[in-house]
Amino acid sequence: MTAVETLQPAIIYLGAGLAAALASRAVRLSPIVGYLVAGLVIGPSGFGLVQNNETSHFLADLGVVFLLFDIGLHFSLREIGTRRDDMIGLAPLQIILCGGAFAAIGVAFGFPWPVAALVGVSLALSSTAVVARILSDRNQPGCPMGRSATAVLVAQDIVAIFLLTFAASLGGDPNMLGMEALIVLGKAVVALALAILAGRFVVRPLFRSLAATDNRETFTVVALFIVLAASAASARADLSLTLGAFLAGMAVSDTPYRHVVQSEVKPFAGLLLGLFFMSVGMGVNLPAMAAIWPAVLLTALVIVILKTVVVFAAARLNGWAIPGATQLGFLLGQGSEFTLVVVGIASISGAMPGNWAGVITAAVAVTLVAAPIWTSLGLHIAKLLAERSKTIATDAADAAQEEPVLIFGMTPEARLAADALRDHHIPYVAVEAAPERFVSAASDGYTIVFGDAKDARLMETIGVARARAIVLGGSGLAAPQTGPAAGGKPPPRFVAVMTAAERVRQAGLGFRAHLAHAEPRGVELVTDLLTELGVEQKVIAAWIADELERRGLEDKQREDEAETEAA
Repeated sequence: MTAVETLQPAIIYLGAGLAAALASRAVRLSPIVGYLVAGLVIGPSGFGLVQNNETSHFLADLGVVFLLFDIGLHFSLREIGTRRDDMIGLAPLQIILCGGAFAAIGVAFGFPWPVAALVGVSLALSSTAVVARILSDRNQPGCPMGRSATAVLVAQDIVAIFLLTFAASLGGDPNMLGMEALIVLGKAVVALALAILAGRFVVRPLFRSLAATDNRETFTVVALFIVLAASAASARADLSLTLGAFLAGMAVSDTPYRHVVQSEVKPFAGLLLGLFFMSVGMGVNLPAMAAIWPAVLLTALVIVILKTVVVFAAARLNGWAIPGATQLGFLLGQGSEFTLVVVGIASISGAMPGNWAGVITAAVAVTLVAAPIWTSLGLHIAKLLAERSKTIATDAADAAQEEPVLIFGMTPEARLAADALRDHHIPYVAVEAAPERFVSAASDGYTIVFGDAKDARLMETIGVARARAIVLGGSGLAAPQTGPAAGGKPPPRFVAVMTAAERVRQAGLGFRAHLAHAEPRGVELVTDLLTELGVEQKVIAAWIADELERRGLEDKQREDEAETEAA
């Protein structure tokens, strides 16, 4: 074989991947869909430009490894504590209900029960890449709906790690499957403990030494070494490659060098993951699909409707108001890239009756394509429901029984305050008189009531006399009249302003006024508010860092700091 013949498949893969990425961006679709289509075009069912072989399968497996490494980089044990309501309540309930329903359907269609369970749970997961893109495009990562969706996705990613690990052990004796699962779980727990210790005592000192050399290339080499070595070690322990990759990412995430590692590894991850999705597309038999396309569309419809209904029910059981639960259900209604991984495992696809492997793969691809449209429909329905429910919500009434922080006017600054209070488990109630802002905040999942600060009966209902603090979203908004609180002093009042003159005026009215100049807008007010409520400074600083990263502002902040130092 000549050098040109050896290079030709790589050139075709790269060219098809580039075209897929550019085309999907142009039509505002997930790149995953573009890669799947590219695989169809260049594969055996398309123009037959390349064939699936051992090398392409190996590189595709590496793509999944780097995906899990990136997920591990974004995961920390502290996140479980911060998002415990979503990660320990909402996410498991949704996965159990969805997975059980899909597994039951699989058994009804003749799937062996272990395969039905694996595929069912994988269908219960949603696409991290697609949801993150939708939230970013809609500027919703920071609202309760966006935060809960992100927490649920993190929990789903963790489940997916163990799902893939379990799938790797499926080839053995069916009678020993339960015991094998327990052994795998035990090994995984030991591996998790080792990863935590390695992050603290090995990875952190290692990167500290590398940072002293001021050589960025070494970060790339060491990061690649860590992820590949950890993957190989977990595979040696009869666990999956992906579990080792996730644990390697988690070990690095506990260090200050997470971001530089992430930026260095990202090109490799994107390239190899694109190759994985192209290999999935190449495995789809188009002539067979042409004969069963009604089954593909029906399966896709069942997936999105069932998941939307179950996520809505799980959110309601966890105390969500109807508008927010509706939008969350539609947002998480699509299939997951992990389903493509599971169905792509030979032992899984081979155990499925008929052409179900191809049907499920194509159906999940359809749900990924339709996700933005489905989410837009959910947002529209959520807003209609919010417009019809301008009454005191159950969660607002519950908060009013405690000592809530009252927020008036859901401006961006006020939303940030509500986010901070929710993350620190401090009860709050938002009051909004502007219909458009009320509908938007209610559909995004905030604890909010419709009304005016001048309505004395409403103020009594939401507990203004017990308020721990009062936050005004802007200087032009009305605040309620308040008397002495339980301690004999009126509650502290905070307001976000835009000019120094307005700050002086509001201070004269008894407000602690803060100029909303820094990003995210209102962070100065939030810092003062949390300090007043007894939150430690280091906890506040950690929350702000997480918020900057969540909103994509951390890189910008570091660039600004670098420019300042250079000047």
